[in-house]
Amino acid sequence: MRSRWNPVFKMEKMTSSRSAKMSVIVFGMNLILTIAALIMLYTIKHETDYTGEIPYQSFIQLYRIIAFFEFALILLIVPALTSGAVSGERERQTLDLLMSTKMNCWDIIVGKLGASFRTVLIVILSGFPVLSLVFIYGGISEFDMIFLFAYYVITALFTGSLGIMLSSLFKKTATSTAVSYIVLLLLTAGTGAATYLFYRISYTRFVEMNNLAFYPSAGKSIYFLLVNPAFSFYYFMNGQTGSGREFYEFLFSAGIYEKNFILENWVMLSIGIQFVLSVIFIFVAVRAIDPMKKKY
Repeated sequence: MRSRWNPVFKMEKMTSSRSAKMSVIVFGMNLILTIAALIMLYTIKHETDYTGEIPYQSFIQLYRIIAFFEFALILLIVPALTSGAVSGERERQTLDLLMSTKMNCWDIIVGKLGASFRTVLIVILSGFPVLSLVFIYGGISEFDMIFLFAYYVITALFTGSLGIMLSSLFKKTATSTAVSYIVLLLLTAGTGAATYLFYRISYTRFVEMNNLAFYPSAGKSIYFLLVNPAFSFYYFMNGQTGSGREFYEFLFSAGIYEKNFILENWVMLSIGIQFVLSVIFIFVAVRAIDPMKKKY
């Protein structure tokens, strides 16, 4: 029977399996997670010995810390894995060899993205046993962890497809890597800064007008944060481990007092936007390496 596996994916999988880099990444990440978990458990034990009560909220805090750490790791690792996927082939002068085979551009891009995605999934899943420590006293269900994993997958796809696209657009790996992190920084810190800037402009007008009928507000600039994976993850985690009011408290601080469909379905809409952008990024990457510039 003919194998249905993508040839590029198979080649990258074999290469990464023989490399020690994967083992070092998994070991290093889990070492840091374990140290953080042990410190938190020691703190919980010390507090229990002192008060005679078990601080259940501390286990939720442990879950939050580890979950945010893994999320940050995705944002840091995935661009590094994907931004050199295609540009590296150009630098080694092997991209033309791949293009001369029976594989099409989709096979190359999807295979490269799939190989990087596989690495990220292994790293994510390897940290879940540490996350499972929260089950000692409950507070987090199995479905919560499944939803957390699904959010990680969407974020990895979004950042990975961004890296693949930039790797296809730029000839040098150093350039594509730098631009990947710059774009990611703009999507996270940049959108937050833009929202804050609009609020400060509105606040300045409020002070100058001295009109009680006018309230400072970030306005529609708040929707910039829909493409901010870090902010949406913060909202997502508050829904799992908090009261859920933290998001609306943030909106109130930004001068947003009325709820609407977008605000009430923020996480799902943000995930949908990230998925659509991922598809667009992959399409652009395919077009960028297509020598014939065919329409797909």
